[in-house]
Amino acid sequence: MLNGSRIRTLRITKNLSLRELCQLSNGEISPSHLSALERGRVPNPGKRVTRALARALKVKEIELFTFEDNVKGEFRMCKYRSEFPTMNGWVYYCDLIAAGKHLTARELAEIGCTKEARQYCKQMMEYTCGIGIVPEPEK
Repeated sequence: MLNGSRIRTLRITKNLSLRELCQLSNGEISPSHLSALERGRVPNPGKRVTRALARALKVKEIELFTFEDNVKGEFRMCKYRSEFPTMNGWVYYCDLIAAGKHLTARELAEIGCTKEARQYCKQMMEYTCGIGIVPEPEK
C-alpha cells in the first residue's frame, strides 16, 4: 500500500510544496490528488502516478510503499528477492522463479516465503514491472 506520510515527509524534506511536486511529476498528478495520497485516501494509485512521484522525489518506487516486512522504517528484503536497475527504474524479481526452483510448502515456509509474503512480493513486482511471478508450493 502507498505510504502517504512517507511521501509527505520526502516532499517536505526536499522543500517542495504540493504544487511544486506536482509540476515535477510532469502533469501526472494534481495537487488535490497528491493531497489525498498523502492523507491516505488513495492507497493504491496507478503505476504512472507512482512512477511519476518516485522520479519527482528522486527515490525508488518501492520507497513509497508500506509492506508487512517494513521494520522500523527500513524495508527488509527476502534473500531471494532481487532488484535490478533498468532505464525505467528498479525491477524486482524472485531468484527462486528466475532459477526455476521448485520447493514444497514446508521448504517455502522455512525460508519465510509464506502465502502472505508471496502476495506482497507479487504486488511489489506488479507495481514496478507490471507483472509479478512468485513461487507456488510444489505438490
